[in-house]
Amino acid sequence: MKSGYLLIIGIFISAALSMGWFVDNQTPRSTTSPLQVPDNIDYYLSNIDYKSMNQQGSLHYLLKSPLLQHYIQEDISHIQQPVIQFNGEKSSWLIHSETGLLQHKNEMFELRKQVRLTRNSQLPMLLTTELMFLKPQQNLVQIPKDMTVTTNSVNLQAASAELDMNKNTYKFKRVKATYQQDKT
Repeated sequence: MKSGYLLIIGIFISAALSMGWFVDNQTPRSTTSPLQVPDNIDYYLSNIDYKSMNQQGSLHYLLKSPLLQHYIQEDISHIQQPVIQFNGEKSSWLIHSETGLLQHKNEMFELRKQVRLTRNSQLPMLLTTELMFLKPQQNLVQIPKDMTVTTNSVNLQAASAELDMNKNTYKFKRVKATYQQDKT
């Protein structure tokens, strides 16, 4: 009787091991790692504060971002949620966007998705768009897409724009604007 129990237990153990082996072989094995790191990435930086100085030694712009990934083959960096404090000769600007691309060769930022350009001065201004190019060496902002500008006295929509950050001159194309007299 004892050997009968041992035989039944041995059969159950063999069946369980066989079933486990069968189920394990049916599950497809993943050939990629769970962390999706591009294979052509040169380096990445997290929580960055990058400062660029002008020829006089004062701050030209400050770039902050939670993540920057540099790709050596294209010599570009992808930037998550960039915030750029840009200092022109006459005013200071703050630029926010969801994503950004920095082309290192010609030092040009391509900012995309919910781009906001803010001037905090005696004449505050808010510009919103979906695409903006910042060329710090030329102190130039180019906006090839629809945009909106809001100030204390003007609401303006335009199809595109070019802003000279040093001279505070702005060129807009296909403009629709509403002017309200400032009550201050």
